[in-house]
Amino acid sequence: MVIFDASTLILLAKIEILKVITQTQEILISKEVEAEATCRPELLDAKIIIELIKTGQIKVIKVKDSVLFEKFREDFAIAEGEASVLLLARQRQAILATDDGQTIKACKVLGVKFVTAIHFLLSAYYKRRIGRELALVKLERLKNLGRYDVKIIADAINRIKGRRGE
Repeated sequence: MVIFDASTLILLAKIEILKVITQTQEILISKEVEAEATCRPELLDAKIIIELIKTGQIKVIKVKDSVLFEKFREDFAIAEGEASVLLLARQRQAILATDDGQTIKACKVLGVKFVTAIHFLLSAYYKRRIGRELALVKLERLKNLGRYDVKIIADAINRIKGRRGE
């Protein structure tokens, strides 16, 4: 089980591998993330997310601890969606999928394990769910859509091309 925030959910939908990921991962999101990720239903990424929620491939959960939710928002200066899934991941001792810098910092402080969209792209490639060329194309899209350090992108390219550690 992986709990997703809106940033990673949207990025994976935009590069069109979210459906592939739902085939092997149980995905949970909060009501707040659902609202954020589907607020523009005319967009392709929102349509994909809405479809996956309707078919039960993405499960939506309500956050129950409003006091801790507010504390996370204030202490870590994060939005409702990020605070809600950070709380869910901590309560369920689950991995949090996030590409939000502040939320990643909060994960490190709280000891919550996290992954990013690049992790899922690499995993799909390693498991042969997508080929090398397609993985490189999707990585280029992630590079343009996300806020990744140049070193992270270079490392991902090397991993896809089979040149780890160069």
